[in-house]
Amino acid sequence: MYIQALSGLMDKPRDLPAGTKAASTPSDHLQEWELVQRAQALDEVALASLYSTYYPKIYNYAFLQLGDIHAAEDLASDVMLKVLESIKKYQFKGTPFSAWVFRIARNRLIDLHRRRKRHGEVSLTEPLAAMQIGPQTLAERALDRGQLQLALRYLTDEQRQVIVLKFIEGFDNASVARVLGRSEGAIKSLQHRALKSLRRVMSGETR
Repeated sequence: MYIQALSGLMDKPRDLPAGTKAASTPSDHLQEWELVQRAQALDEVALASLYSTYYPKIYNYAFLQLGDIHAAEDLASDVMLKVLESIKKYQFKGTPFSAWVFRIARNRLIDLHRRRKRHGEVSLTEPLAAMQIGPQTLAERALDRGQLQLALRYLTDEQRQVIVLKFIEGFDNASVARVLGRSEGAIKSLQHRALKSLRRVMSGETR
């Protein structure tokens, strides 16, 4: 389970949750750039490849943030449409194409939260301290069912983003910094605080 794998990261920082990709290499980035160039030339195979590769990634990212299947599907579809519409503007500058895609997803997620707030809707990513669920119950559910999403709600928005992007999507610190518009130092600090909070949640501790 992700939640169990994450519990050991403070002591074994090189370990990643099951299913997480190894860090991308410069060669991977160049191969991806070649695919993107074909897509920019409107090569249908390349466009289809990018869509099939990134739609499930964005859906997973959105679902962990929103906890709603339909909202995640809508956001993923919206992001992929924006990616395909804007792909000619993308320029390879060393960071992976995936960081550019997830930056779009991040911006769309922020827009969605703002719309919900304007309409008086409760955000599904509000900290659970404001909800009628006890911390011990939360920890038990997270451990028994592997529901990482529940534990993530105890984190701040940026801490949650770092955990999902780095340990589930497999981004390195530079790419996470690119997505969130923060420095690599800030990302390391957010990661450290997020993992400490997750360990508290998993042990049932509160402040």
